[in-house]
Parts: sequence; C-alpha cells; structure tokens
Amino acid sequence: MDAFEIREAFLEFFEERGHRRYESASLIPNDPTLLLTNAGMVPFKPYFLGDAQPETPRATSFQKCARTVDIENVGRTSRHFTLFEMLGNFSFGDYFKRDAIRWAWELSIGPLGLEPDRIWVTVFKDDDEAADLWESETDVPRARIQAMGEADNFWSMGVAGPCGPCSELYYDRGPQYGPEGGPAADPERYFEYYNLVFMQYLRDDPGNIIGDLPAQNVDTGLGLERIAMLKQEVPTAYDIDTHRPIIARAEELTGVTYGRGRESDVSLRVVAEHSRAAAFLIADGVLPSKEGRGYILRRLLRRAVRHARGLGTEAPVLPAMADAVIATMAPGYPDLQAQRELVTRVVGAEEAEFARTLRQGLTILEDAVAEAEQVGRRTLPGDTAFKLHDTYGFPVDLTVEIVQESGLDLDRAEFERLMEAQRERARGALKRGDDGVPAHVYRDAAGRVGGVEFVGYDRVESESALGAVVTPGGVVAAAAEGDDVEVVLPVTPFYAEGGGQVGDTGLLETDTGRLEVVDTQSPIEGLIVHRVRVVAGEVAEGQPVRARVDADRRHATERSHSATHILHATVREVLGQHAQQAGSLVEAGRLRFDFPHFEQVGRDQLEMIEARVNQRLLADHGVRTQIMPLNEARAAGAIALFGEQYGEVVRVVAIGDFSKELCGGTHVRSAARVGGLVLVREESIGANQRRIEAFTGFDAYRHAARERLVAEEVARLLDVAPDDAVARVEQLLERLRDAERQLARARAATLAQDARAIAASAQRADGLAVVTHEAVDVNTDELRQLALEIRNHLGQRGVVVVGTTTAEGKAQLVGVVTTDLVDAGVEARPILHAAAQVVGGGAGGKADLAQAGGREGARLGEALRVAADEARRAVG
Repeated sequence: MDAFEIREAFLEFFEERGHRRYESASLIPNDPTLLLTNAGMVPFKPYFLGDAQPETPRATSFQKCARTVDIENVGRTSRHFTLFEMLGNFSFGDYFKRDAIRWAWELSIGPLGLEPDRIWVTVFKDDDEAADLWESETDVPRARIQAMGEADNFWSMGVAGPCGPCSELYYDRGPQYGPEGGPAADPERYFEYYNLVFMQYLRDDPGNIIGDLPAQNVDTGLGLERIAMLKQEVPTAYDIDTHRPIIARAEELTGVTYGRGRESDVSLRVVAEHSRAAAFLIADGVLPSKEGRGYILRRLLRRAVRHARGLGTEAPVLPAMADAVIATMAPGYPDLQAQRELVTRVVGAEEAEFARTLRQGLTILEDAVAEAEQVGRRTLPGDTAFKLHDTYGFPVDLTVEIVQESGLDLDRAEFERLMEAQRERARGALKRGDDGVPAHVYRDAAGRVGGVEFVGYDRVESESALGAVVTPGGVVAAAAEGDDVEVVLPVTPFYAEGGGQVGDTGLLETDTGRLEVVDTQSPIEGLIVHRVRVVAGEVAEGQPVRARVDADRRHATERSHSATHILHATVREVLGQHAQQAGSLVEAGRLRFDFPHFEQVGRDQLEMIEARVNQRLLADHGVRTQIMPLNEARAAGAIALFGEQYGEVVRVVAIGDFSKELCGGTHVRSAARVGGLVLVREESIGANQRRIEAFTGFDAYRHAARERLVAEEVARLLDVAPDDAVARVEQLLERLRDAERQLARARAATLAQDARAIAASAQRADGLAVVTHEAVDVNTDELRQLALEIRNHLGQRGVVVVGTTTAEGKAQLVGVVTTDLVDAGVEARPILHAAAQVVGGGAGGKADLAQAGGREGARLGEALRVAADEARRAVG
C-alpha cells in the first residue's frame, strides 16, 4: 500500500462507522497558544474544551502537522520529522474506550493488514480498565500488554485543559532491529504507530487534575509515515514512497549517494525533510521572518542549506528540492501545485539571503575568536554564540565547529541558559493574551454566557444582558468607574477583530453605568469580548445593556474592507495569481495589503491597479453575501486566504463577477459606497513580500486634496505652471548633480595632493614606513581613497592607518598594507582591530584593506597611536 492508499483505507474504515470525514486544516492554527498545527486534534480543540459544539459527535481526518521539538533528531533516527501527517478518529462525548480499542484492533488487522501476533499494546499504569478491554475485546494476550508511567501514557496539552490516559499500539519489526521484551525494552524494534487518548479529566496550570470533563472524549493519532514504513517494509520512514523521491533529488543536486550508512545520509535526509516541511508551510501562508512561525520556517530552510553545503555543493538547491516535494506530494495535497511559483521563489530568495548571512556571521565570529586569543581566553562567551544565532540566524553547531578549529571551546552552558530564557519568554507570551487574561478565564466566561450571537452585519445597535465581566484574575460580578475590564454580551452588534478588520469601538450603557468600548476581540472560538473602561457609575452581571457601535467608524471600516477585496482581485489580475493576500489591516479610511511578489511593483503597474479599482468602484457592483458549506464555496471559486481558519459552513462575499472570498467581516452594500481609493505606498516588508497601503472614502479625497496643494505650492516656488513643475525639478537636480561632480573632482585632486605630501614626510625605521594621519571633514569613501593614495606613494614595506571623526562624534578608521607585507603574512584587519577597541568598536575587511568604527571619536588620536604600535609589532 502506498501512503495515500493507507490514508484512504483509514478514512473509509471510520466513515463506515459513522464518522464524518474532514480534510486537513492549515498548518497555521486558529489558536493563540500554538504557532503551528502540531497534532491531528488541533482543529477539534474547541470541541474538546467545550468552547464550541461539534456538528457531529464522530469525526475522522487526515492532518498535516509541524513540530520542531525534536529537530536535532531529524535524519538521525528512523522516524523523526518536522512535517508529518496524522490520521485520526475522534469522539466528542460519544463512544469511549471500548469502541476506540476495538476499532483500533480491527483497523490494524483488517484494512491495514498487520499481523496480529506482532502487535503490542501499552496502557497507563493506573488504567486497569483499558488493559482489561484490550484483553476482552481483542486477541492481544495479557503478556503483550505493558503498563507505562505518566511520561509515556498520559496525555495533556501542556497548559490548563483536558487530559487523560492513553494507550499506544506497537508493531514488532523483528529481531534484526533489537532485543525482545516489548516496547519497554526497545522502541526501535517495537515501533509505535497508533495512539489512543482517552480525554476524561481537567487539569489546572500547575498540572493538577481538578475534576472530570463534562463528557468523555476520544482523540487518536496514527502516523501515516510510520504505518507506511511498516506496510512497505523499509528500514526507516525516509524510505517510504512519499520521501524516497525527494531524497533522490537531493542526491542528484549534491552528487552524494544515499544509503552508505554515513553522516552524509543524515544530511541528505535533513535536506529532503526540511525542504518538504518548508514547502507545506509556505503553501499555507507562512513566510520567512525573524519571529514566530516565520522564524521556524527560516530555521528549517537554513538547516537544509547548511547540510547541503556540508555535502560539498555551493550551488543553490532549495528551488529544485521544492519542485521535487511538489511533484511527490501534490497528488495528496493539490494546494502545493497551486502555490508552486510562490514556494520556489521564496525558498530561492531565502537561500541567497542565507549565503550573505553566513559571510556576515563568519566575520563577526572571526573577530570574536581573535579577541579571545588576544587576551588569552580559551573559551568563547556563550552570549556571542547566542547573538549570532538569535540576531543573524547563524547556526550554533557551525559556531562550535569554527571555535574548535581555532583551538577554543564555546561556553555552551551560558548559550543554553540564554536560549532557555528566550524559550520561556515565548512560552509566557503564548499562554496569555495581550491583556494578560488566561485562556481558562475566557472559557469560564463562555460557559457562563453560552453562545454569543453577532448581529452586526445589518445593524449597529442592540439590547442584551450583561453576561460576564472578565479580568485577568477571573470573572467578577461587577465593575466600577475607572475599571478597565472585558465584558461579554449574549447578543452584540460589535465586530471582533478578525480577517484583518479591526474590532469595533463604541458605547455600552446600563441604567447604572456607562462603558466606553475601546476594542472588540475574540480570544477563543465563539466568544466575543468588549474591552471597556467604565467611564461613569458601575455595572453588574445580568443588567440590561444598550450596545451602540461607533457607526461612523464602522462604516468607514466597511468601505476599506470592501475596497480590500476589490484591490486583492485587481492585484492578482495585474501581477499574477501568486499575489494572494498574505495579511491585511482594514480600518476606518485606510487599508494595508500584504502579498507575495518577487520584485518591486512598477509605477505603471501601480497606476493600472489604482485605475482599475476605481473603475470598479464607479461601476457600482453589488456586494453579495451567502452562507454555504466550505466544499461548495471552494468549488464555486471562493478564495480562502493565507492563514485564515474556516469551519464547515462559511460566509462568502462576492463583488461583481471578479471577486469572491471567504470572509466573516462587514462590508458596504455596493461598491460605489466605498467612494474612492488612492494608493499611497508600495514597499518591501521582507524577502519576496510586498505591501500596498491606501486611503479610502473621504480619507482618500483628503489625501488627494493635500497632494494637489503640495504640487501647487512647489510650482509656485519654481515659478512655473503645475504641469511644468516636474521638468523644472529635473533640470535643477541635473544642475545640482553637475556641481556635485565638479566638487568631487576637486576633492579628489586635493586628496591626491594631501596623500603625496603625507607619504613624502613618512619616516622609515628598519625599512618600514608606518603612516598614521587624522583627516578632517572627509566621508568614508574619501577616507578610503586617501589611505590607498598614501600607500601607492609609499611603494613597499608600508602600513597606512587614517582616521576621522564624524559630525556625530564617532570615529572612522581605514587601514591598508602594501602587497609585499601581505605576501609576508601581515594583514590589515588585525592591525586595525586593536585601534577599533580603543574607540569602542570592531574591525572588518580583507588582508590588504580593513575598516573600523566606534562610538568614541574623542579617542581617535589614541587609536591611531595603538594602530602604529600594532603595525610595528606585526611586522616584527
């Protein structure tokens, strides 16, 4: 069975048993506590938590997952991946242990065709019920049922929430893989392939079980790569049908043969596996960045490049690897083929950027090693490695290699301490929202209020009861004047921030108090919270509330939102279908639109986009909304945006016949109500990422009017008609450039004359000329030119160091060495390094020419004297 046949057999088995099939959700989860979808249960998490009601009590799915906790094991074990597929069957308060165990057994020996006498089972040590059920409901003898501790057979989310014991299925691969004794003896021989989690308890943040869940649930996961490895009888999961072709492409690109049992096998696996993970992440809307999930993607790509370089190739590999991934995986994931151009362009740009990063990191590291050697240290500080890793993306293992080659050690303990502190900050940021309210408090509020009904699509006012008052410490009964709290209403016209559209503001009023709504958010699925300040009186839970949205702000925001949809369609028409929205900000009178593109958008293209958008606005196309099943919406051509999460039933917003998107935001009734759109900026926001900003409605008119006044004032100052102002400015700029060229020639002649005089006055000792000079009123290029001119006049056996102080009080230095000294092993950078330390900076460059800078310009004279002494010491 190939991998996709296994997937289909699993899904059909559970469909036949009343489970509803779900396609894989995005790798970008709709969950603020997670960066990436790391388990098959993540899309169903609201049902397990009780935050939302499932449409069916039984579900089965396949889910692409990304997890980097074991990234160092990738390629070194038979089964560790950062991108893998989980097959799962789920029960939301329906069946429990008996059926889950019975079906897992029937699936294993039936459709999956595993040999019954090779299957072993583990259970939680206190779960006698599960052990008894395995013995009574299946043919697994008691001797092949092993009890394990909490670390192995008890599942929790890692934060407050549902938890429970689990039962795992293992397959005996045979004596060639290890000793007898079951999973407790050897996990390589007894290979885990299926995990059954029985969610029945609730934990608090410290990890204590505080009670039973309202319903008992089942969450299972069967690793597709793992079961394919067993079915295809291959030694590792890297050898299955969905992985081996990708490794083969890595062999072709590097010229290294796979399967020799060497370290090169590890590198080939890493290149292939990380390329696969990166392609899936990019296709789902993740782009390389310095933080969050973008940082995870960047780390994967850079590890792949580094391992490719370690195999001896300097040529780019990632675009070709991405093509191999898409060719292999697209039959099961057609979205990969649709995003092929985006994936290959992004990985290519990131590979080129990393090549530059490597060069920069090597320079910094060489300086740090030289400094350690100079002061006699045998250990490089861990904060140096951390800075290289955190700021420049320089791999720590490469740092270790270079440091060891220099005869030094790295303070790994300090490095790990800094890394753990960073991880702790990240974990803390994920556990709480921006306002510090823990997730369990929101769940408590949702439980008190029940569902929240949003009525803001067709009105901006409504009446309701005050459902809950939320604070970081928990739900409280009341709030008084001056309090900043969050309020939940069972019915609200306030739109919660989502899909790029900002949350509404406005007022909530009761008979005893008045609240100013400063923002509206949805911290967990199905819950809308109004972030408020009590500006008068006091309010209490249960009081009648009159809710009134700031209508002017809402309508201006709606204009921007509808304009964003029209802009999106137009950008894709002009630039290509790859330019799909990858982020947006929709607010009153203004929008920001992010999209992948591989070069600056030309002026002509921007003018075409702006004109076409405004033509469509004037045509007054209708804006229509429709609720329909997700699969029907996709079939009808509705666009699902990068990073957005959708349920089985979605809202489709269509404008004319050119725009159709899945969208939960608010919109104008017809295009002409937008008023107009003016593009004000187009810029890069990262590798292959562009951003357009625009004004809409009256803000667009106001901006255009201001631009017109500026143009008229410029024309007045130039004493020309407005239409002639551009030509006149071009004439003046050309005259200015001519004057600057003449000044530069004069400056160059002066520098040449100064260099000749300085060189002529140089004194030689033992045949060596060391020249230091403090120049005045020169820029960096001129300082470099002066140093080179002096060296040319010296001839042989000469060292020149010149410096200047900038207007900001900083020091700049340039050092050069004649060719004969370079051939003798004397280099400019070490000479300049000592001087750079005096002025509080560092040096970099080549053997014959180096530059340095520092904050302490007042110490330039001292730095020049140190450079002279260092030059004489270097020559000997």
